[in-house]
Amino acid sequence: MKFGNFSNSWYRISLDTDQQIFYATSKQHPEQVANGITIDEAVRKLALQAHQPVTINKADQTA
Repeated sequence: MKFGNFSNSWYRISLDTDQQIFYATSKQHPEQVANGITIDEAVRKLALQAHQPVTINKADQTA
């Protein structure tokens, strides 16, 4: 298995396995942290805090 940084995102994701909650942390401002039941929810909450635009994948859009 190969480990490393494979993302150019402006945030990092971690999972609290005890509580099953995802945490999104800003790379530029590590004090900005948001959590959510899903990765998407955590990133959206962090984007509101960090005033970052959230891009939506076409797979996420409903018809």
